[in-house]
Amino acid sequence: MKIATIRLVLSIAVSRGWSLRQLDVQNAFLHGVLEEVYMKQPPGFENRKFPTHVCRLDKAIYGLKQAPRAWYSRLSHKLQALGFIPYKSDTSLFIYNRSNTSIFVLIYVDDIIVTSSSDQAVIGLLKNLSAEFALKDLGDLHFFLGIEVKRHGNDLHL
Repeated sequence: MKIATIRLVLSIAVSRGWSLRQLDVQNAFLHGVLEEVYMKQPPGFENRKFPTHVCRLDKAIYGLKQAPRAWYSRLSHKLQALGFIPYKSDTSLFIYNRSNTSIFVLIYVDDIIVTSSSDQAVIGLLKNLSAEFALKDLGDLHFFLGIEVKRHGNDLHL
């Protein structure tokens, strides 16, 4: 994620008076689907009859090199299926722009920032994503990657 992209999206939201929502994906890496990855039998779960056998992973786990890529791929495909377009110069940004509705989605590992011209569109997006991922809606954005966001009345300040 590029800091310039974060500033751009936050500036658009502030200048247009859009709300900013922060989401957290619980156990994000467990949502990633792997090709074929094998690992040694974990300590405490070794099969004494077959000590040289390995385990084939069905899901990504934390600490696995492929886990972040598998998670991002699954989320990216879901967003694109919903009509979002990945931003070419920064793959952490997805943009939806149809029927006078704009939605910007910023992704940083398992944290997601959403801003939109329509609060109803955000509710619909959260419903769609929650059907597939364990989302936690953290409400209005207050702090993200070292940037503090404050609301004074109807105005947002970075």
